Amino acid sequence: FPQADVIICESTYGDRDHKEASASAQELLGHVHRVCVAQQGRLIIPPFSVGRTQEILYQLHHLFNEGRLPRVPVFVDSPLSINATGIYRKFSNLLQADIREELEKDPDLFGFPGVEFIREASRSKELNTRKGGSITIAASGMMDAGRIRHHLFHGLRDARNAVLVVGFCGPGTFGERLLQRPETIHMYGEEVPVKAAILT
Repeated sequence: FPQADVIICESTYGDRDHKEASASAQELLGHVHRVCVAQQGRLIIPPFSVGRTQEILYQLHHLFNEGRLPRVPVFVDSPLSINATGIYRKFSNLLQADIREELEKDPDLFGFPGVEFIREASRSKELNTRKGGSITIAASGMMDAGRIRHHLFHGLRDARNAVLVVGFCGPGTFGERLLQRPETIHMYGEEVPVKAAILT
């Protein structure tokens, strides 16, 4: 970037290397098969509304198109995430070049048969009573607020379920405490047993 003498930027992951996208997609697929298919549980994913939610949907979309994603319902339960995804769709001409090339063949890289975008609180609550394997994507990423809290409150108690943490959880956040894999965790005035697997 020769036009700058100094660059100052946010660097949460500045001290580590990430896996290649294909390796991450394969790992995600493995979690879906184990939790949603073999165990008939819920894979609960708490991403950030902007960026990470769209990355997860993009990977699931590719896995679906390749015929590798099992036919399990996918619920995006976050109005903010849905709004952000709408902005990605509206301004897709500003995405990186290889994504724009994909869009010429596939006009929606974030949606596919089996995904449901949920805005209504009543529908969100229904997810906690449904049976069978599914994927629930709900903000917020550090799990301190948002609809994810209710999904965790109900879902952590069941050993068939798993929570897949896909972003950074700062010290002192609920997500960081959950990553310590405690036997119980305090939520809504209760000590909730952590029987679900905690994955990263």
